[in-house]
Amino acid sequence: MIYSTFGNDGGRRLAYLDDVFKNTPCILMGGAPTIKDQPLALLEQRGVLSAAINNAARHFQPNLWFCADNPHCYEPQIVMDPCVMKFMSYSYHKVETRRAMSEMPNTFFYITDNEVPIASMLERTRYTPFYKNTLLTAIHILYQLGVRTIILGGSDFEFGEDVYAHKDGLTDQEKVLNSRLYGSLAEELIGLKPVFDQYGLRLMDCSVKSKLGGTYETLTMKEAADLCREGFPDKMMDPEDLPHGTRFASEEMKKRLGVIDVEEKPEKKHFV
Repeated sequence: MIYSTFGNDGGRRLAYLDDVFKNTPCILMGGAPTIKDQPLALLEQRGVLSAAINNAARHFQPNLWFCADNPHCYEPQIVMDPCVMKFMSYSYHKVETRRAMSEMPNTFFYITDNEVPIASMLERTRYTPFYKNTLLTAIHILYQLGVRTIILGGSDFEFGEDVYAHKDGLTDQEKVLNSRLYGSLAEELIGLKPVFDQYGLRLMDCSVKSKLGGTYETLTMKEAADLCREGFPDKMMDPEDLPHGTRFASEEMKKRLGVIDVEEKPEKKHFV
């Protein structure tokens, strides 16, 4: 998978990101109203790879962000955040909000392909399959980045009085369109189970009102965060227990710098 970035001179550059998050679980959040009642701070702790779709990133700072619409649809703080790795359609790289999208930091542009059969959506291809929704685009990109466990959150796939966890300016016609999209998307994900199994992708769901429980494993957000942190240290080491780099210096370097051999520190005595 090839993505585009742009240098200070405006020149286009190619970025190769395959498997940069090899075998790292990821929590992928949508913006359902129920996320306001979930412990979103869990998504920002060390060791958790979190991602957000569209304006769901208004509610927490993810590591990754995915969008497919015009940049004017999104909160500027999301688009401009240098700490968030952002994925956006190449067709919008010249669009200007505060400045051109091509000038936004940590942003990678993908080229969409509308003709990829959905059964082949996880294939490693040059372009990104697009099925008229951002969720499947995000799943495809995460898979190319090496993620093999994706935990959905904030994806209740229902259309109530409130569409999102934040206010929206949807017209009545747009609400009807979104209602149909959400219903069909849940059905599509259920139908994709054999495809995900074939490609070794484990899909789970920590959404409050999961519509996928009969097909995919469901869990709480706390359990999802714990799964992401499995094997990750619970706390930081005592800095005194971390050796200085000189301990690993070569003999040649020590001799050149006049550094004497560093002896191992004596073990600390622990008194009860």
